Amino acid sequence: MRLKDKVAIITGASDEFARAIAVGYAREGAVLLLQDFEDRADKLEETVAAVRETGQKVVAGIHDITHAEPVAAMTRQALDEFGRIDILVNTTAGGWHGRFFEATEANWDRAIDRGLKAYFLTCQQIGKEMARRASGKIINITSIVGKIGSAGAIPWGAARGGVDAMTAAIAQDLGQYGITCSGLARGASDFTPYSEEARAERLRRLPFGRLGKADDVVGPAIFLASDESEWVTGSVLYADGGYVTAAATDAEHRAAEVPYRGD
Repeated sequence: MRLKDKVAIITGASDEFARAIAVGYAREGAVLLLQDFEDRADKLEETVAAVRETGQKVVAGIHDITHAEPVAAMTRQALDEFGRIDILVNTTAGGWHGRFFEATEANWDRAIDRGLKAYFLTCQQIGKEMARRASGKIINITSIVGKIGSAGAIPWGAARGGVDAMTAAIAQDLGQYGITCSGLARGASDFTPYSEEARAERLRRLPFGRLGKADDVVGPAIFLASDESEWVTGSVLYADGGYVTAAATDAEHRAAEVPYRGD
């Protein structure tokens, strides 16, 4: 087991990718504190139940981590329950999709608060605890939109681009304490409600001929949390099925019909 007896906090744990990572970590021997916001409490309980099926210890925490005091409360909860924190995985987001001129200040604030500010606050607070032990792994889940952008997702793209830059900076600040900080970018997923045309376009861009599944990020997330990645920090690992690199490929060089969709 690569994460045996490690203590991990996963934020935004009701998200499909976070749930898959939580179960994957538990199967590798980690114990977990899973956080989400009050408006996602029901979904969080589903993740907790999935982890409990592995037999590993898990606790849930409802904390509004867009503010410093709830982050401190979450940190205290983990320390009271487990005595230390080895791994932090941030996955929270406040995504919004729509036309640029229709985006409101509230849309922007929610995306930045949940998708960037929360990352800053958790990395800072939990990073202090890791620094006291001169050891720790921080994994910030980000997205391909942080690199290539996306029309109709301006606030979300801004938040993810900020996460990418912040991850590199945090790695520089915290490396002296034996802490690594890396990004893990996901791509187009098969559970996103795309239109038929949008789904077909994404499939044409993907070399494997299928959209991503939540489990596709689990292996990379385990690697970044394990001792195997001691010399990896400050960079973003793209678990996107080649979507970003395929963006440079012209349509005539893609198959007219996708022969394999992973069904």
